[in-house]
Amino acid sequence: MSRVVYTNTPSRADQETLRESDGVRVVTTEEEGAGVNILPDGVYGYTYSPGLPNAPLFATRRFRSYEIHRVAGEVFIVGFVSADAARDLSSAPADVTIQLRPEPDAEMAVLAKIPYSRIHTHRQYAAPNQQGFTVTVRPYLDGSAGPFAAGRVGSLDHSDQEPG
Repeated sequence: MSRVVYTNTPSRADQETLRESDGVRVVTTEEEGAGVNILPDGVYGYTYSPGLPNAPLFATRRFRSYEIHRVAGEVFIVGFVSADAARDLSSAPADVTIQLRPEPDAEMAVLAKIPYSRIHTHRQYAAPNQQGFTVTVRPYLDGSAGPFAAGRVGSLDHSDQEPG
């Protein structure tokens, strides 16, 4: 019987830049395992429970775990989508269903940051056993072109938008 060895993907430069622009720090040892809903603003961590309001966060990235940020009272899931999904997230006039992955690959390499307030529905999987997280996201209320028009390709941050 062979043993499966999982390797973790290191952070990319755009992920580091996003963390800096969000002003987040990794969860402390004392905060690890706490739900994102009770953690203070300005933290990030990793979870196997993306999309859940009380997703527990951990400081160490594990195989196929999702990065979660808590900024200014809003929770964001950070992951990778296809170029088509990134366009849909920015400008679709109606709900869109996309797949978000915790690590980039050849088909899904655009960094996306989706506020929980835009999540309409999601299909929760045991993340370590699945390639991605399927989520239906509400459109932007103001009909703007989104972050791509502002030159922030891949950073889908519209925390100033009201949930729909």
